[in-house]
Amino acid sequence: MSKNELTREFKGNFSELRKIINSWNLIPGAPNDEFDYLNHKILNQLYKSPESKRINNILQGELTVYYGLFKSEFDATDLVSEIIDWWNLKK
Repeated sequence: MSKNELTREFKGNFSELRKIINSWNLIPGAPNDEFDYLNHKILNQLYKSPESKRINNILQGELTVYYGLFKSEFDATDLVSEIIDWWNLKK
């Protein structure tokens, strides 16, 4: 796969994952790009290795530390399952 094809694929996956993350409505009224930092970290991990535990650690860490949410405000296991299911359908 060429660099241009890989870049195009990454951008498409980024857009799809953005839709998934935004559908969770973690911060009502947040702009569409609010979770792009999280999106980028998760997508990079998926390309390296789609391990649920690593995705879970990224998701919980970023949502609590970076975004200031409490763990009781989201179900990381369900969110990770949704991401992994989506990724597996892509491959």
